[in-house]
Order: sequence, then C-alpha cells, then structure tokens
Amino acid sequence: MARLALPPRAAFELAAAMASVCAALGDVKGLAEAYRAACSSGGALPEEHRAAYSNYLFALHYLPGVEDARLFREHCGFARLFAGVRQYAHEAGRHRHERLRVGYLSPDFSMQINAFFIMALLVHRTRERFDVYCYDTRGAGGSVAEQMRSLADAWRDVSALTAEETAACVHADEIDVLVDLSGHAAGGRTLAVAAHRPAPVQMTAIGWFDTTGLPAIDYVLADDWAATEVNEELFLERPLRLHDHSLLCYMPPSSVQHVKGQRERRAAPVFGSFNNFYKITHEQLLLWREIVERVPGARLVLKNTADSEAQERRMRRMTARAGFAEGAVEFRRATSDYLAQYLDIDIALDTYPYPGGGTTCDALYMGTPVITRCGRRFGSRFGLSLLSAAGLSELAAATPGAYVEKAVALARDPKLLNALHEDLRRRMTLSPLMDGAGYVREVEKLYEKAWQTWLQQKERGRA
Repeated sequence: MARLALPPRAAFELAAAMASVCAALGDVKGLAEAYRAACSSGGALPEEHRAAYSNYLFALHYLPGVEDARLFREHCGFARLFAGVRQYAHEAGRHRHERLRVGYLSPDFSMQINAFFIMALLVHRTRERFDVYCYDTRGAGGSVAEQMRSLADAWRDVSALTAEETAACVHADEIDVLVDLSGHAAGGRTLAVAAHRPAPVQMTAIGWFDTTGLPAIDYVLADDWAATEVNEELFLERPLRLHDHSLLCYMPPSSVQHVKGQRERRAAPVFGSFNNFYKITHEQLLLWREIVERVPGARLVLKNTADSEAQERRMRRMTARAGFAEGAVEFRRATSDYLAQYLDIDIALDTYPYPGGGTTCDALYMGTPVITRCGRRFGSRFGLSLLSAAGLSELAAATPGAYVEKAVALARDPKLLNALHEDLRRRMTLSPLMDGAGYVREVEKLYEKAWQTWLQQKERGRA
C-alpha cells in the first residue's frame, strides 16, 4: 500500500503531536524521531522549526550510543536555521560604562533546580564593578522569582516578546556580556535571542551541557573536571575554565535548607535514583541490577521527576526486561516531599550518559552519597565535577565496571556509609560546591577577561 503523502504543515503538526505522545509515555527514542520528523517536514514556521530542532538536540542526549561526532554535527546544524538573521554591530565606544553590564537570559528565574545554580550569581555579584540585568523569558512568579528580581539592577519580563524583540531590548540596554542560562532547553528560545548578537560578548552557562552549535556564542563556562583537552574539540565555543570551583554552584533557597529529618537504620542498604525516567537506559538498568544482586538484601527505589502513570508503567516494563527480581524495585512518582525522601535511600546511583546535576546536589545536601560515571563528553562529566568540588571525587567512576564496584564497596562498608550520612551536608556546605562568594569572584574574573579580549580585538581591528 502506498504511503499517504501529507501536506508539509499537516506533516509537521502530526510529528509535533507524536512528540507530545512520546514525551508523555517516556519513549525517548520515539521522542527524538518525532522531533527529527518535525524538523524535516518543511511545514514549520521559522520559530517552530528552531524550537523543534532544539528539542531534538535535547532528546539526543537521553539516548545511549550516540557518537560524539554525530552530536557535534547535529548541533552545528542549528546555525543554518539563522542564516538570514540580522546581527547587531558593536563599537567599543558605545560600551564604555562605569560598571560592566552583564545580562542573564533565562526561563528559570523561579522555584526550580536551575534557579539553585543561578542564585549565587545574583546574591554575590560585586555591585561596585558589575550591573546585572535579568531577561525573564518565561514570566516567572513566586518567592524565588521575587528574591531574584530584588537582587537585579534591572529586570525585564520578555515572556511576551519575540526573539527579535528581546534582542532589541538587550541591545538597547547596552549589555556588555550576555549570558545564556538555558541553551537548547525550553525550546532554545534564549539561543534564538543570542543569534541576533545583541551584545558584543556572549556565552552560555549552567543550563546546557554541550556546544550550542551557534557561532554567535563566543564562550562556554566550564571547569577543569568537565572541560578537557579531549572534549574541547566538540565545542564551537571557547571554554572559560574555573580552576577552583565546579561550573555549578549550589545555593538552595531557605525552604530547602530547612528540610531535615532522621534517616532510618536499615538491615540492608537501599539504592535509589531520583533522576528523570528519560535518563534511565536499558544499559543503566543492567548495571543497577548487578549492584543490587551483589549486595544481600538490597533493593532499588526509582523516583521520577514527573507524576506520570504512563511513564511508571513503561519503567516497570524496562526493569522486568532488565531481569530485576520481583519486589527488588520500588517505583515512585513526583511528590512535594521530594527532598525528604532522600532519607529513604542510602546510596544514590547517577545516570549515564546524561547524569544528574540538581539531583546530585540535592542528594548530597540530604546526606546521601552519589555514585556517578563519567565519560568523554562534557555533559557526561557533570557528576564528576560536582563530586570533585564537594571533595568526593572517589565516588566517580570512569568505566561501567568501576561504577558497579564503587557502589558495591560503599554498600558493604556501613561505617563509612553512616559517616557520610551524618557529615555530608556539613562537608558540602564548607566545600567549593557551595562557596557562592568565591565562585562568583572567579566567574566575574572570566567575564572581565572575555570583555578585555573583545576590547583588544576591536583596537587591533582599528590599527
């Protein structure tokens, strides 16, 4: 039977609908394929095409076995969608301000995990040397948004503006350094703004874990653990490395700081993962099954970041296919007491190739050690970065075998495990991972370095 050829617009809408269905079901492979089909349909408006492409790039990171070269190539393809976009020109004389103007562009100025990493940039910035402008692409509300708003010199709600209009706003504010805090998350809207180059120096930080693929982004905020000489070639951007801190600095709001509780003494250790179910692959489940089987009486708790019955059913099928014994796995959906439930597990098991960021910090803050695995890719090394900054680099493994061995060894050492449970929050609070003031001083030096580099390039261009 011949396949029915749909008009381009109908083909795009069908692919977009399929993406929504796959997202609801937790079908990551189907999600990536649906977004790819949406991008190739020819029926999307430019804004829709760019958002679908960003979503496609995001979905690729959930899939195991995607080669680094392919990921880099696919990201570079994003730039073709902005071939006709007009970029602003910048002259050094226009940007001679008393203080350097830094603009933060994000949809995450609210009570969500990225805000825990953004907060330090606002609380600890040096007011005598920097003016901070925040561009809120979502129109955030709530107490966290109000706190952030009070810390900024200027707050722009650009949620109702197009990317072009937002870029015009940034340019009119004469921002010197524009920092994208989202990347391809949230449909890549922040990158669509940066594509117009409304600021002379532009970088990406915190919210994305790969190259943006956009030549208009000059730099990526990195550190010595995540950015290596080996993976630097997978970026269009130049890495600005932090040497004394992780590229993420954890600063939870007071509502999180007050969450405490008593951990129950258990006869056998409980492993757990509170990561998005999208991140859990068949290969990962096989490793977790081996860990559980090698520790007598152990079991595994899988808690999703979504309250989805469909995703839970799918994960039940995946664990059965991976060979878990009946009753060895407990499934939980998203709940408001998410942090307190870390007291129900003894060791958190990180995902790969897409590790946790906020979930890793939350676990450590609640006294739960995390075993992570790191790879070659920048984004696969966030767990290593966070644990190293917290003084726990020995919990990071470079191979699947080492990952299993570290988890099993920790589970079999109750004295060490109890010591970590009791002391992790204190250790973490005193570590570079929560040194907000020191982190921001180091970040600000990188801003000034990037700015001086641009000024020098302009001077050489006039010579």
